[in-house]
Amino acid sequence: MSSACVVGAGVFGAATARELALRGWHVTLVEQYAPGTVRSASGGDTRLLRMAHGGVDWYADLAWRARSLWIDLQEQTGTRIWEPVGVAWFAQREDGFEARSRPALDRLGVSYEWLAPDDARSLYPSFATGDLAAVLLESDAGVLRARAATQLLVEDGVRHGVRVEGGRATPAAPPGADVVVWACGPWLAGLFPQHVELKITRRDVFFFGADSAWQDAPGFCDYDAPYYGHGDIAGLGVKVAPDLPGEEIDPDTVDRIPLAEREREARAYAAQRFPALAEAPVLGGRVCQYDLSADTHFIVDRHPEHPGWWLAGGSSGHGFKHGPALAEYLADCIEGKREREPFHALGARSGDAGLRTASIG
Repeated sequence: MSSACVVGAGVFGAATARELALRGWHVTLVEQYAPGTVRSASGGDTRLLRMAHGGVDWYADLAWRARSLWIDLQEQTGTRIWEPVGVAWFAQREDGFEARSRPALDRLGVSYEWLAPDDARSLYPSFATGDLAAVLLESDAGVLRARAATQLLVEDGVRHGVRVEGGRATPAAPPGADVVVWACGPWLAGLFPQHVELKITRRDVFFFGADSAWQDAPGFCDYDAPYYGHGDIAGLGVKVAPDLPGEEIDPDTVDRIPLAEREREARAYAAQRFPALAEAPVLGGRVCQYDLSADTHFIVDRHPEHPGWWLAGGSSGHGFKHGPALAEYLADCIEGKREREPFHALGARSGDAGLRTASIG
């Protein structure tokens, strides 16, 4: 039996450790804090799962596969992590990200509607559509309970033989295994500065108090605004998340108190897009982070000097939903069953594939 050590119990690491164990590997998962820690990019309460990815079909395919795997995990374990509420994209242009996403959705057989603004008003208890050209409603999309889903991947991995260890592994003192997967999220660039370039930027997320009419409302992405969020999931409140450029942070030391400026921006957006929320109280807020690659593509590649090491990261604000499907892809690469995609390679990158929920970054 081959041995593997996966460093980092965020969604990429937890899913990869579980996938390798399912394939018969002897797997150790090393985590410096705790699975699902709020210091990680996987530690939020919720994450959207949507198939729309503009014109980059590879990620639409991966998200569609991941959706099936998340639902399978929920059914196998009896633990609720998936909310099938759909996701609505607020298209401010007829030819924008939303329209470019439609060919891949058609090919995959993903259920969606291209709605005139007036026809979309019933999606939310209060919805201002005057500035929109259309609304793309992905009815097969939804919301994942992110922290719970990450922890469930670890728990299920343990049931299949994964051994979890606490501690902070480094390239100077690497784990002993045939294969080491460094899935370290926002810490990856600090461990491998010669090979990985990431910007670690803060994102402040807010939950607004609303009545029961907001339960089961779709998630939303206002790509050109840029904001995203969802209705009331599990009593958290209505999520409104500014996806504006954030300051660079150290995930180990940043105080995770939401900024008053970001709260004002979230309030202003909520009042403009969902007028009934104009006076709604803020029930809570979180500070998470993005680990952004230069072009928003993931990093999945073999270390150039250590053939048994693989580096995986650069989730770039859109990675969470892909977790278990990305793990299949990475495990296939490790086992030599497929080659990693050229856009996942280490090294300098240029351009912007626009894969996030925002048009600016």
